[in-house]
Amino acid sequence: MTVKPRAFKQGDLVLKVVEHVRRQVSGPSKFAPQWEGPFAVKEVHSSGYYRLVSVKEGTLTDPVNGKWLKLYYC
Repeated sequence: MTVKPRAFKQGDLVLKVVEHVRRQVSGPSKFAPQWEGPFAVKEVHSSGYYRLVSVKEGTLTDPVNGKWLKLYYC
């Protein structure tokens, strides 16, 4: 299995996995979206965590591990 390193820099647009997928709980339905966003990366921490800002609302999210993010393509 090939591992793709996920490194984002400040200002990148990303999508975040929804909460019920991260917690491995059954979601509202099997057709519910698996990703939410877009978010802009505000802070990058050396431990692999990122602070995100919602593009639409401008709100700051809790720190999230990079393995739960993927690059957003406009």
